[in-house]
Amino acid sequence: MRMKFGASALVLSLAMTGLASANELNVVTSIRPLHSLLANVTQGVTTPTNIVPANASPHDYALKPSDAQALQNADLVFWVGEDLESFLAKSITSLPQNAKVIALQDHEDHFDFLPTRKVSLADDDHGHDEAHDEHNDAHADHADDHDEHDHEDATHEHEDHDEHAHDHEDEHHDDHHHGNVDLHLWLNIDNAKHFVELATEELSAADAANATQYQANAASTLERLDTLNTEIKAQLAGLEAKKFVTFHDAYQYFEAQYGLSNAGTVTLSPEIKPGAKRLTELKAHLQEDQISCIFAEPQFDAKLVELAVEGTAVKQAVLDPLGASLEDGADLYFNLIRDMGNNFADCLSE
Repeated sequence: MRMKFGASALVLSLAMTGLASANELNVVTSIRPLHSLLANVTQGVTTPTNIVPANASPHDYALKPSDAQALQNADLVFWVGEDLESFLAKSITSLPQNAKVIALQDHEDHFDFLPTRKVSLADDDHGHDEAHDEHNDAHADHADDHDEHDHEDATHEHEDHDEHAHDHEDEHHDDHHHGNVDLHLWLNIDNAKHFVELATEELSAADAANATQYQANAASTLERLDTLNTEIKAQLAGLEAKKFVTFHDAYQYFEAQYGLSNAGTVTLSPEIKPGAKRLTELKAHLQEDQISCIFAEPQFDAKLVELAVEGTAVKQAVLDPLGASLEDGADLYFNLIRDMGNNFADCLSE
């Protein structure tokens, strides 16, 4: 009799485990920094799934079948928005009706957005012409690739978005043009805190039974972010006047938070490869403007940066806005920002 009871208990336990698994909230993020922050909030409840892997860029990623399946199973999807992750736009419009999609670019009430800017070492002389020439050079170099990466058009057109009946907060689209907003917002710790707060609100609404756990996790995550911010401020103090160049303009949120001086970019857009004229101008300005350091990115070919610094005394380093070399999980965001602080400090210091 005791054996029968034990067997019954085991069957009941397995059934309950299966039920708990079936009822577990399925949460999907587009990029690893958001995934990391969200993993802190969902710890002990559920593990989010991320789309864009390490060493890939949201600017030109192509969905895999496993990504599409994860999206179809999602209860909540967090992404920055189609102006950054245009590859997701069509998939977002075909999700099941019960899925809720949260596009951060639609939440001016939660985030401190910065406008896009044309940072170029040649801006003082002919920034607009340079941008035009660089764009033309890129199209000449990438004519064959253009059809494969039509996200430029999707970035500025929202024809499919209004047709989607989910909670996509479309009312914001008529109020402003996202193309004028820099969407690398996660690189500012204050915005990371805002994301934690927004995610906690959405998770608690979707899964009220675990709201207390989400809120407790969020509180400890916000404390960790405050500590990290204090650490980076102390590390970068005194480096405000040091000029540097980045591969593309992805870092102004970090720069603004710590008062750093970006003097320009290698390319005005990561999808656009600079032409020979642009590289020649860049090399000249690196020397004329007393640039201390130039930063490459692991998601893009470092040869352009190497060509630019060749024959100069400018130091070279790497900035990684997505944490390509870091392990997935709750610590990734903290390590990403800490590594960024270290790389700025090392390259800008004498």
